[in-house]
Amino acid sequence: MTHIEFFPYHNFHIRFRLISGKELSGVVTDTVRQYNPELSDTVYAFIPTANMIEWKRAEQAGDIQKMQGLTSEIDIKNIVWAERIKY
Repeated sequence: MTHIEFFPYHNFHIRFRLISGKELSGVVTDTVRQYNPELSDTVYAFIPTANMIEWKRAEQAGDIQKMQGLTSEIDIKNIVWAERIKY
């Protein structure tokens, strides 16, 4: 996906499919470049659904290291399909 195609899904809980056929769910946000500005502008931070509550608790506690440990990187160019999760 391009930035424009991905915009409706940015910072929302989503389910999506990669070019490889793998399906994932979680939140995709562009905060990853805060910590590594050398990355491509299509590389975003990915917080899997299973890590979302723990990540939010770490954010509230100001534990950046824990937040980074619960986050991985994903290139939105590899996303071929996405939908928002309503809950």
